[in-house]
Amino acid sequence: MIIRRCSTRGAFEAIPDKAINLDLEKIRNKYKSIADLPILIIIKIEEYEITCYKNGKLVIRNCDTKEEANRITNEIYEAGK
Repeated sequence: MIIRRCSTRGAFEAIPDKAINLDLEKIRNKYKSIADLPILIIIKIEEYEITCYKNGKLVIRNCDTKEEANRITNEIYEAGK
């Protein structure tokens, strides 16, 4: 998986290095959702706002470190299996 700062520097993005299919329904049931669309869901975990795409891409807002972004990414991937 690749975790890098977004070009705007306001968030981190996580991009899987191989194709995955996140189960947005499982993620929706586990976390508080802010927005819910067929191809993505925006959830809140702690102080982070995360956009989760069905293809596994995540955008993690309010995150300051790559280590924290990695922790959140692993948590979401585990929940969306």
